Amino acid sequence: MPENISKGRKFLYAKSYFIGVLVSTDSTISDWFENDERVQLEGFIKESSFADLLCELVHIFKAGLPNYYELSSLFSMNYEIVQGYLISRYGLENARKEKEEFERRFGKGKAGMDHGDKIICRVESVERNDQDIDKIEMDIDMECLKINDLYVYVNEIPDLDELKTNIEDRFNDVEINIVINKKLIVKDETYRIIVLKDENRVAE
Repeated sequence: MPENISKGRKFLYAKSYFIGVLVSTDSTISDWFENDERVQLEGFIKESSFADLLCELVHIFKAGLPNYYELSSLFSMNYEIVQGYLISRYGLENARKEKEEFERRFGKGKAGMDHGDKIICRVESVERNDQDIDKIEMDIDMECLKINDLYVYVNEIPDLDELKTNIEDRFNDVEINIVINKKLIVKDETYRIIVLKDENRVAE
């Protein structure tokens, strides 16, 4: 974990593990519930302007690799793995074995679980005072469970040029692109944050 992460934000960077991996941790249940910085961050995400929220997300990713469950829960408790659930639990190879065993016992096609070629976590009922975000989706790396892409689906496209300027004023080492006034992409070495409306997402 990077040394520049404050103690109160360590929960946000807890490493994700597949089932069956033995880990040791100093975290306790009280670290989750008795964390003033977590409460403050939840409040900021709920009450901030969209521009300030986007800058906070860039800051979070620049500080390290956030845990997708922890980041999701800051926006809403209504989140779930909508694609690749077995992979997110067991890893790709073990997920295939789990599916094969289930179908061997109950019949072909009875597993009812989509492996897909990626893991997608979706956050709905996003808790924002401005009600400007429809949903959030995260494309999760199948090998290490880090967030590769964070999609922020907005109800209305904001002024993307103004957003770009706002981010550039605070961060001088990220790449920012605007795609035909319909999508803003903030890109660094390990992640992308994409702001768009649902109908403007196309295969990439």
